Amino acid sequence: MPRRIGAIYDGILFVCGLFAGFAIASMALLITLDVILRNLGLTNFPWLLEVSEYILYISTFMAAPWVLRLGSHVRVDLLLESVPKPLARALDLFANFLGLGISFVLVRNGGRIAWDSFERGDILFKEIIMPEWPLLTVIPIAGTLLIAEFARRIALGFLGREPEETGFHSNMEEP
Repeated sequence: MPRRIGAIYDGILFVCGLFAGFAIASMALLITLDVILRNLGLTNFPWLLEVSEYILYISTFMAAPWVLRLGSHVRVDLLLESVPKPLARALDLFANFLGLGISFVLVRNGGRIAWDSFERGDILFKEIIMPEWPLLTVIPIAGTLLIAEFARRIALGFLGREPEETGFHSNMEEP
């Protein structure tokens, strides 16, 4: 059962990363198309700037847990490689606890702000008129996934294992 939960979790993170990549690639294609059509004097997409803002915002939050799972997040490896191994593990553990705490703040505050926006019926009035709360729910969702990933990294740290030893794709490849 824990393996199955791990595979589901890995799948969720993979979908988050895939979504972020697809969204950014789509944004790049739409911007290119908009520039070409505008320069040809045919048309333009007045909503594209707003959609690009939303894509960048959502993609950043949705990709964060996936990037953390891959171990591709920003780290100061120079420091960790220059100190003794026990100190490097302690610093890594400290950073993971710090990330866990920040993720809890993101979930709590982001969730409260999204809920308040929902209750008030806040609407965004730009090119696209829409409720604000769906955009805000990205924060607690991504924060929850970050909590899970930081907790996993902390557990592995206490077991004396490196998070990267588990390999993101190892669970995806197993039947």
